[in-house]
Amino acid sequence: MKLIDHWFWSAFSEHRRIYYRVFLAAALVNFFAVASTIFIMVVYDRVIPNSAYESLYALTIGMAIVLIFDFVLKMLRAYFIDYAGEYVDKQIGDSIFDRLLEAPTAVVTGPVGATANTFKEFDQVRDFFTSATLSLVVDLPFIFFFIFVIYLIAGPLAVVPLVAVPVVIGVGLAIQPFLSKVSEEAGTHNQEKQSILVETISGIESIKVLGGGDLVKSRWRDSATKQSSVSRISRSLAQIAVNTAQSSQQICLVGIVFYGVFLVSDGTVSMGAMVAAVLLSSRTLAPLGQIAGLAGRANNARTAYQRLSVFMEETKESSKSKRDEGAIRRSKLGKLEFVDVKYRYPDKEVDTLRNMKLKINEGEKVAILGRNGSGKSTLVKLACGLFTSSDGIVSYDGMDINQIHSEDISKFIGIVLQDVQLFSGSVKENITMGRTGISEEDIIRAGKISGVEEFIGKMPGGYDLLLSDRGMGLSGGQRQAIAIARAIVCKPTHYILDEPTSAMDMNSEQAFIAQFNQTLSESTLLIVSHRMPLLNLVSRIIVMNEGQVVDDGPREEILNKLRT
Repeated sequence: MKLIDHWFWSAFSEHRRIYYRVFLAAALVNFFAVASTIFIMVVYDRVIPNSAYESLYALTIGMAIVLIFDFVLKMLRAYFIDYAGEYVDKQIGDSIFDRLLEAPTAVVTGPVGATANTFKEFDQVRDFFTSATLSLVVDLPFIFFFIFVIYLIAGPLAVVPLVAVPVVIGVGLAIQPFLSKVSEEAGTHNQEKQSILVETISGIESIKVLGGGDLVKSRWRDSATKQSSVSRISRSLAQIAVNTAQSSQQICLVGIVFYGVFLVSDGTVSMGAMVAAVLLSSRTLAPLGQIAGLAGRANNARTAYQRLSVFMEETKESSKSKRDEGAIRRSKLGKLEFVDVKYRYPDKEVDTLRNMKLKINEGEKVAILGRNGSGKSTLVKLACGLFTSSDGIVSYDGMDINQIHSEDISKFIGIVLQDVQLFSGSVKENITMGRTGISEEDIIRAGKISGVEEFIGKMPGGYDLLLSDRGMGLSGGQRQAIAIARAIVCKPTHYILDEPTSAMDMNSEQAFIAQFNQTLSESTLLIVSHRMPLLNLVSRIIVMNEGQVVDDGPREEILNKLRT
């Protein structure tokens, strides 16, 4: 795969010129680091023995200029890293979120906490590649440059850091397999914790009412204990490398001084050269002191990157944008037909729908009845393109739904799912959902039909009333009314409703049926419900059982059969 096409590396490829500047600035900063040691060596060996104060002034002025340039370069390096990081963060973040919105429903409807944690882990990847960590990575190759400089100015003293560096690197590499394994385990346990947390917050009312606190607390404690244990092991392993690096740095300083004394006595190196070697050895081993932390962050970033890559690869070919590239635009949908359709949920061994054969003509009003688990809601989601059949074809006017542009499906199908989802924002935003071409009159019309008008006028702000997450504060019937308004505001040609009034009171339901019936006219209606009043909207009833159609016919005929 070319870097320019990769979901992650393409962002870095586009900003590679900035990263070239980062590497250049880092190189110059490391070259300037040598200047201070040369300055000290010259002062010790030339200025002090000869009282050459004029040379001292000139050298000091030169060092001041170097230090100014060093400061400017460090600021530029930090600026370039932050500048590129900002754009990389935005570009990759947008790409991941777009893929989430476009991904097949079956891929993203797993444990919410685990999915959310996978996206949260992007922060670890971003921080590793767009922070000071990058500066440390750039500094590592200059370790051997500094050893070479020590060799040039102090000859044999270069042996001491040359021996210390491989030892520190060797210890760091030796613990990498263990750190990698621990990092993966920590990521798994973190996902478990996030899932439990999200599940608890979502169901806190049921937990309180049913007294289920001990159950979720036990799960949370078990997951937290496992993560804490793994984190402790990770820190212990990292500490081995940190302590090795720090000890090696101190041993290196002592070794250079010890060995240097004999070399100075023999006249092999000067006093200034020995002092310069001591300073350079500290600069040489400084990055190694952080290499353990770098390794830990690298492992966490790698684990997070792998989790994100799995998601991005799963959704790459089946995302909405990919599908729409060759999709056909339609001026209408027409007849809905299921031909030998099968559907099996991921990780399940039994088909939810089995050889489903069904035809609903344009303008026909049909109800789907059946026991719980008979496949009614699955059929609805297949009909609106949320799910893709495992086998067989779902089509409109003979065209596979997968070949129809997603915008046309959203335009022509108004859907209310069984589980109503409202979002933070105004009531108006929850009805329009960002769709264009919707006027105030359309919103009011949809509100009158759905029953939103019955309660919205009594609330401060009306349609501009701000809702909290999931529409908290509204009753179940009010949330359903908003969901129905959302489905009908665009005046679709096909209505697909799954238990749309299950939370409404009888009066609200009757008012909705009366209003809605007047707007159906030539529209196609597919409704799932066990409530008798809604069946007055249809002329045909289909009965399902165990993923198959077991009866189909005129409303009164089917109702009579069910009664007997």
